[in-house]
Amino acid sequence: MGGKYFRFYVLWLTFPPMILFALGQPIGLILAYGVLGSLFMPFLAVTLLGLLNGKRIPKKYANKLHTNIAFAVVALLFIVLGINQLVGAVAPLFGS
Repeated sequence: MGGKYFRFYVLWLTFPPMILFALGQPIGLILAYGVLGSLFMPFLAVTLLGLLNGKRIPKKYANKLHTNIAFAVVALLFIVLGINQLVGAVAPLFGS
């Protein structure tokens, strides 16, 4: 406790909600945290895929084939769904 990452986390949890609440935009807060939360799962899958397949990891702790496939499917699924959502959200702006 008290490290720079912990302090950043505490500031992140404190000030953006208070600022959005003071501006009368609590819906913006819900959307912002929803978007940031939805980015965590694919980030975790890609990170674990890379870290647990490294050369420094002992073989008994490294990912097995089924785990690599699961992480790849999770990452791919979230990427495809994210692109689909982005296209659906941006399409009305371009008149498609």
